[in-house]
Amino acid sequence: MSTDDPELTTVTSKGQVTIPSRLREEFGLEKGTKLMVVPTDHGLVLKKVELPSVEEFHERVERRSDEVALSMSEVNRLVHEARDDDE
Repeated sequence: MSTDDPELTTVTSKGQVTIPSRLREEFGLEKGTKLMVVPTDHGLVLKKVELPSVEEFHERVERRSDEVALSMSEVNRLVHEARDDDE
């Protein structure tokens, strides 16, 4: 079966869907994998989201610290504020 062959799944009463095992294996989807759901004119698209580790995030912030005038405490405050907005 090729990647282009459609698979059928069902939405549960909780809005959950099961991604068929063949596709989970092919696209490296494991428990805890984050997927972005994108509405398009043709329907919904699922996109695997690769989030950096906390250590990688801090390294990225440090590398950009010369470009942006924010202290680490200000960055942490902004991150916490953003997380509170998401909940």
